[in-house]
Amino acid sequence: MNCISDPVFLQGKKQLVRKMQSEFRTFGTKDAKRFRTFWSRKMQSEFRTLTLFARQRANLIAKLATLFILLSQMSLNFFRRFRQLERKQRLLITIAFTLIILTVLSVSAFASYHYFSQARSPQIDSNLINLDEEILLGLDQVPEEDRETLNVLLAGYGGPGHQGGFLSDVIQIAHFNFPKKTITFISIPRDLYMPDGNKVNALLSRGMKSGKVEDGLALMQKSLSQITGLPIKYYIGIDFVGFKRTIGNELGSIEVEVSQTLDDPWYPLDGEQLNPCGYSAEEIAQMTANLSGFALESKFACRYEHLRFEKGLVKMEGHEALAYVRSRHSSSDYDRSRRQVEVLDAIRRKLFSLEALQHVSKFHQALSKHVSTNLDLESAKYLAPLLVDADSFSITSINLSPENVLQSSKSSTGAFIVIPKAGSNNWTELREFIKKQL
Repeated sequence: MNCISDPVFLQGKKQLVRKMQSEFRTFGTKDAKRFRTFWSRKMQSEFRTLTLFARQRANLIAKLATLFILLSQMSLNFFRRFRQLERKQRLLITIAFTLIILTVLSVSAFASYHYFSQARSPQIDSNLINLDEEILLGLDQVPEEDRETLNVLLAGYGGPGHQGGFLSDVIQIAHFNFPKKTITFISIPRDLYMPDGNKVNALLSRGMKSGKVEDGLALMQKSLSQITGLPIKYYIGIDFVGFKRTIGNELGSIEVEVSQTLDDPWYPLDGEQLNPCGYSAEEIAQMTANLSGFALESKFACRYEHLRFEKGLVKMEGHEALAYVRSRHSSSDYDRSRRQVEVLDAIRRKLFSLEALQHVSKFHQALSKHVSTNLDLESAKYLAPLLVDADSFSITSINLSPENVLQSSKSSTGAFIVIPKAGSNNWTELREFIKKQL
């Protein structure tokens, strides 16, 4: 049987064409070229599914026909020998043969009914993810109120296997201003003291009461919305392993515009935190009793590597990009915030070079393996038209620090913290500062 003439194939084809015509009437004639491109790819994918289904039906029918011919030949041979038997033998064989035939027919009828009733009319799943789908990037269907600004929380953390794995190492708020065509990264210092008596970098772990990272990110989203006065709509969290895989595997490296040469001879090596570096247990115990901080760390040089990134455009793989944003010994937390923004800008440029917005489904599926987020596929498709020109947006940053609205202090336990200059838990000045900078 020709699968193209199969009634099930024809029925599915008609259903798909009706759906396309219906959507075209809703869409109108505007941007018809992009509409045709989108639907030609979608129909090719759906036709492949229908064709495969029809071929499976045709193969099944061919096998049944072959089986019928084989059984017919066997039956003729049997009846030739059957006539040579005695009457009593023929009667017993007739009864047994009749029962076997009835059983086979019953089982075959049930199996055929079950198969064809399940596959009678394949439905075109409107929620099917097409990884090759191209997104129409016009603003026509985006409401006016959503064309102004967007705030997204970006959080990085060590993850399982790291000491303090769910204490946030990177906390940034990405503020998109679409009319001004700007992206502003607001860097939140890890030591910022929160109203609940904990540092802001502990919000992630404190919110993970059920063990879900998303719950911790949701608490960060709510808390930072309150202290900054910015309505944060989405959050994206990623651990160190996910970050390295995203940069190295999904993006195939990035190019970072390094604004200042970074030289750090004491960057910790993964998995070497407990390396004795040739010292005996007694020697380590003695050094631990007499030394602390960097004076103790420097005795174990085998646990560290020497990092150096020259000023200028530097190509980085996942490990290098992570080291660049985490390096501490040669700079401050506020300098780390600057480097984080440089890497985020490099990621933005790489996503546009790969045409991520035109293939949202493909990139969303790839990146979702490495991040925790409330930005689902439908939301990503919704935002795509707003971000179509974001590769040309200017990048600015707001680094909250003692140089503007914060001041250094000590907690009740003696830990180093930063609090608003206006006073502990007084966020008015901080909110106004951010508002003016934006």
